[in-house]
Amino acid sequence: MPAIGPALVGHALDPIEWSWTDRDVILYALSVGARLPGDLAYLYERDGPAVSAPFPLAATTLALLPMVAALEIDLKALLHASQAIELRRVPVPEGRATVTRTVTGVWDKGSAAIVDVEDVVDDGSDGGPLAVARSSWWVAGAGGFGGERGTRPTHEPLPVGPSPDLRATIATSPEQAALHRLTGDRNPVHIDPELARAAGQPRPFLHGLCTLGALGHALDRAAGTHRRLTSLSGRFTRPVFPGDTLHAEAFHTTEGTTRARVRVLDDVVLDDAVATYGPTA
Repeated sequence: MPAIGPALVGHALDPIEWSWTDRDVILYALSVGARLPGDLAYLYERDGPAVSAPFPLAATTLALLPMVAALEIDLKALLHASQAIELRRVPVPEGRATVTRTVTGVWDKGSAAIVDVEDVVDDGSDGGPLAVARSSWWVAGAGGFGGERGTRPTHEPLPVGPSPDLRATIATSPEQAALHRLTGDRNPVHIDPELARAAGQPRPFLHGLCTLGALGHALDRAAGTHRRLTSLSGRFTRPVFPGDTLHAEAFHTTEGTTRARVRVLDDVVLDDAVATYGPTA
């Protein structure tokens, strides 16, 4: 691949094979906060199990280390800035797909670069991809190549006074990052104390996709039996550490979408989150 710069746009990694069984479905649900007794359907194979809505995000994690290798990125310089996913269909509890990551944008931030990518999760269905994800990655030290700076989408601030339409509290365990690694993202900064400190954090921190997955799981559950989550996006603003308690707040809009944020104590760790819904059928 070309070096990080405008010439990189349009280049794709080789497709990656992804397969899953009900064991992976259950493991993912546990890793994003599913708990008994309320989440029995997601944790018991008797009737499925039910597949947590954000589960296809697990497929996208498989492209991380190949991207790091192809672009010769130092993992200590890499930060996950934002993530979005369109959930075209609900996955079956066991299946196969391919994941293809394509670079869609490269932005020069001076001291760093932002690399935008798109992941297509294709299970071979006549209905098209199972899911399409988009993410942005901050690469420290990779800027200064004279490219465009780019702009970040702006959203109206979320309400401060009014009560949210939905509140969810998700307690993470000290082993949460170790558990979430088993769904596909083996970035060692989430488990290795030495590498986490080298990346500027006091200890290993939680995957951004775990925080986003926890929000998605809570939003989908709250949607009821006749609606399902069809898209979710958000911007990561602060690190979350295993053992932190996540507090999700969601506000329904007149346009039919839901806007949300996630806090740890008074710090917003996931902001500008937007969710959409469709019928379960």
